[in-house]
Amino acid sequence: GFSIATVSKALRHSPVVTEQTRQAIFDAAEKVGYQVSLRGRSLRTGKSYQIAVLMPLSVAKSHEWNGVEHAEILAGIAEGLEGSPYRIAVHLVRDTEDSIGVVRGIVEGHLADGLVFSGILADDPRIGFLIDRGFPFVTLGRSHSTGRHAFVDIDSAWAAHTATRRLIDGGHRRIALVNPDPSLAYSIDRVAGYCSALAEAGLAPDPALIASGDLTTRHGKEAALALRALPDPATGFVCVNESTALGVLSGLHETGAAVGRNASVIAYDDINASAYFHPPLTTLLYPLETLSRVLAAYMLRLLEGEDPARLTHFVRPELIVRQADRLLP
Repeated sequence: GFSIATVSKALRHSPVVTEQTRQAIFDAAEKVGYQVSLRGRSLRTGKSYQIAVLMPLSVAKSHEWNGVEHAEILAGIAEGLEGSPYRIAVHLVRDTEDSIGVVRGIVEGHLADGLVFSGILADDPRIGFLIDRGFPFVTLGRSHSTGRHAFVDIDSAWAAHTATRRLIDGGHRRIALVNPDPSLAYSIDRVAGYCSALAEAGLAPDPALIASGDLTTRHGKEAALALRALPDPATGFVCVNESTALGVLSGLHETGAAVGRNASVIAYDDINASAYFHPPLTTLLYPLETLSRVLAAYMLRLLEGEDPARLTHFVRPELIVRQADRLLP
């Protein structure tokens, strides 16, 4: 008994429709199982109602531990978008160079209304491109040299400083930093925090003790084997994630070193699995899924027109002590 226009306005919660009419229309919609057609809404609004999320192709191929971290990111974003008309569209990328082309294709092809991505470079061309185009985006991590943008980030400098300082206080003087690719912004932040802690203790940083690579267990093990083979081997290890920490444990075991006696390992955790390592490790914990829900909230606020410069979330992880992290005589 209502016109199409009235029904449409009621379903969009228009204030021109009375509460009595709105409730009658909603009751009828529920009775017949009505669902909004996003395709029809897209034709009317010109929006795709898709939020593009970039995911490395290596993750899709189950490249060791990486898929776990990205599953946490996707789960958090999906949960944060619940109740909105937006859905995730995953776009696979091979590497940073490939992702630049994918980002351009998303923007110029109107494939999504917003974009979320991680793996932020210190000087990230994707961010500059998106700012120039005025395209809504939010990143997990922040760039050092591009314009202000919406981001969620962890204080990686503080985390590396805290872990290194703990090992120094435990008597370690040869402390290794098992780090990601040095072009990544948070990799640079970690080196800065690590070197700052060494300088405060009067220790000179040794470039041989910084092992840069990917985020895999293999990298952690290869780094531990190389660092223990030095003429003055490393005894303390600050790891970039749980995957590399697990590899470091394997390498230490292979070289005869024992955590809790002549070696200490501090992990950085996303899912807290290192609580079940043998032995359990002291960790810096901040769940990625929690951060990812903030990513989704920021994306929705961007789509409502909020200033990106106001949408920044910078947090410090929690230190969870499971070992004394001391070097025994």
